[in-house]
Amino acid sequence: MVKLYAAVVFAFIAATVIVITGLSSDARAITVFLRSIVGFISAGLVVYILLKVLAAQGIMDFDAFIEAKDEEALAELEGEESSAAGENTAEDESPETGEAKPAEKGEPAQFEPLSSDDLTRMETPE
Repeated sequence: MVKLYAAVVFAFIAATVIVITGLSSDARAITVFLRSIVGFISAGLVVYILLKVLAAQGIMDFDAFIEAKDEEALAELEGEESSAAGENTAEDESPETGEAKPAEKGEPAQFEPLSSDDLTRMETPE
């Protein structure tokens, strides 16, 4: 499906460029229209065939790449849900004292205001 979407996008871009150049050169409207149709179809076919050849040769298959990314994202999401469920049970057992909950992993627990000692001073080049 990605091949078809990519072909349509490139075909639309080609047709738009043909229309803009045709109108700027004072060509007749029917000539611009027919050329844009031919450009749309030819650019779409070229891109679609090129992507099919790349997939057949095993160089780059965009459909398989997107599916792999989707499966990877789903597995990551499921892992986060299971770890979040374990953390929520420990947090729910703590009594409510009105204090802020501890920060996420790797973050400081409290807010520290920015002071001038923490800033990095840059010297101007001479």
